[in-house]
Amino acid sequence: MSRAIRGKGASGSPLGPKNVLFGPPPQAPPPKGARVRLSPAAGESPVSSSAVGGAVGRLTWPVVALAISLSLIIGVAGCATEEEAPPCGGPGVICTFMGDGRAAMGTDGVAPTDVSLYLPQDITWGPDGRAYVLDWNNHRVRVVDDGVVETLIGTGELGDAPDGPALKTRLNHPTHVAFTPDGHLVLSAWHNSKVMQMDLGTGKIKAICGTGARAYGGEGGPTDKAVVDLPVGTAFDSQGRLYIMDQGNQRIRRVAADDKLHTLVGPVGPYLPPGYVEVCEPPKEKFQAPECRFCLEAEAKDPECKGPPARPQGFAGEGEAGTKAYMNQPFSQSAPPSGGMEMGPGDVLYFTDTGNHLVRALHPDGSVRTVAGVAPAVYDATQLATGAPKGGYDGDGGPALKARFDNPRDVAVAVDGTLYVVDRQNSCVRRIDTKGIITTVAGICGDRGYSGDGGPAVEATFNRPYGIALDADGKLYVADTYNHRIRVVDLDEGS
Repeated sequence: MSRAIRGKGASGSPLGPKNVLFGPPPQAPPPKGARVRLSPAAGESPVSSSAVGGAVGRLTWPVVALAISLSLIIGVAGCATEEEAPPCGGPGVICTFMGDGRAAMGTDGVAPTDVSLYLPQDITWGPDGRAYVLDWNNHRVRVVDDGVVETLIGTGELGDAPDGPALKTRLNHPTHVAFTPDGHLVLSAWHNSKVMQMDLGTGKIKAICGTGARAYGGEGGPTDKAVVDLPVGTAFDSQGRLYIMDQGNQRIRRVAADDKLHTLVGPVGPYLPPGYVEVCEPPKEKFQAPECRFCLEAEAKDPECKGPPARPQGFAGEGEAGTKAYMNQPFSQSAPPSGGMEMGPGDVLYFTDTGNHLVRALHPDGSVRTVAGVAPAVYDATQLATGAPKGGYDGDGGPALKARFDNPRDVAVAVDGTLYVVDRQNSCVRRIDTKGIITTVAGICGDRGYSGDGGPAVEATFNRPYGIALDADGKLYVADTYNHRIRVVDLDEGS
């Protein structure tokens, strides 16, 4: 196996591992109030209808008649006294919107709470009023239309996301859906390293940015020739310009009116720390990206060089131009989706700097500023081991800039500028009001589990939620990822 020193190295195929990238999910407990059916013990068989019939045939008629009469009486009494549970909801109350809690493929044509999901990543409410759900480990986009779940994109099988009919394309862990100003769906085909666009009228989908190679390239060039690495999410500003969180490349990039791609956050062009060179090994497996690292110039030819990964990770650029900023997003083959973003009022783009445990904002003047979390000291990729901060939890009731997060994953912005943050590893959702004060609105931070439906959202538990969205009525939807559900909170003044 030969090594490439500097240059672009070999580019990987879009395909990644066949299943879960960041660990197998625990099976969620049954929903509150659910009836549990016990399986037969090992070596036993379920009781069949023929077995029951044979047993009845051996009974004398008076005994059978008595049994039937008692069952009818009990059944009628049960029907007469049983009341349907009231619908879940109300101010500050949390409910399950979608998912039955099982990690499975799930069938179409059923109610949202009757479908199985597998590590759902996110939810988006489209301009058509429908809910679009990223059924991540089923490699599909599902839609809720008039109370029924249908698959919109994907076959459920892993693939390299070719152009063509959306229902026939095979995706590799999609993470986000957005919409163009004229209503076309834009999909972040995350592990395919493509941004794709779907025409909802024709049902066709095509790549609009990214070749499928996991690398960095195409700066200032046409989007169809550009190379992105794990594009985890997109957003549009008031001028209709597309922003891409290029997670693996540690950059936010924008498509200009001429369809050229430009970096707004992170270094422009190839990046090398002073005194280092980039050394790349060919991929170990057919579908993986090459492994590249930074080595000191004097050690570049040493096969035992143990430099840091060759990405512009770190923290820098507070209050400066975005192109001077560093962020810290995980990017390895087994990295989780990170770096969610959403456009807010005044074309302020809010994004999670997940590995730095911060929420930051790209302003229209091109500057980047922290809006929540305690910013670490400046560090770069060569100082990851000592410079990268640790996550935590603190600060509710006080200024958001003094709060602590643990791998914040996604953000949602209300029309008045109120900011909602998924604090992933703390398994809760936090709110930053327009005065900069932070509180928890859903979940018990630091307490991981599944509980609380039908009660106050602040007393419920989540299991590592990844995505968040607000609908047109201001209800808050949370992708409770490791519980394989989408949950909803009816926000109000007291929540």
